Amino acid sequence: MDLQVRGLDDLEDRLGDAIDRIGELRAGTHVQSDAFFAPAFMRKHTEFDSFDAFCADSPWEVESAADLQDVPRARLNAYVADTTEFADWEAMKTRAAREEIVDQLLA
Repeated sequence: MDLQVRGLDDLEDRLGDAIDRIGELRAGTHVQSDAFFAPAFMRKHTEFDSFDAFCADSPWEVESAADLQDVPRARLNAYVADTTEFADWEAMKTRAAREEIVDQLLA
């Protein structure tokens, strides 16, 4: 039996947008940390209510995700492991990206 489904244009557009977003993230496109690490993400996966609180409580002068690039990776990974459900900074960023893209698709 052959089935033809109509009305998938919106889904196709959202998938295209998600693919574009994946490309941007892989390319290292600058993102707003408060949008990328949304409050819901932070509350669910960390002991903080926001990314700003995560930064403010850190032992470094950090105002944005970009400032975290200057923190020695081993120290940043230890802070992430101690205050979140992630083993390291890379795992936290990857999960945030996945959740952002999935949220975009489901919206």
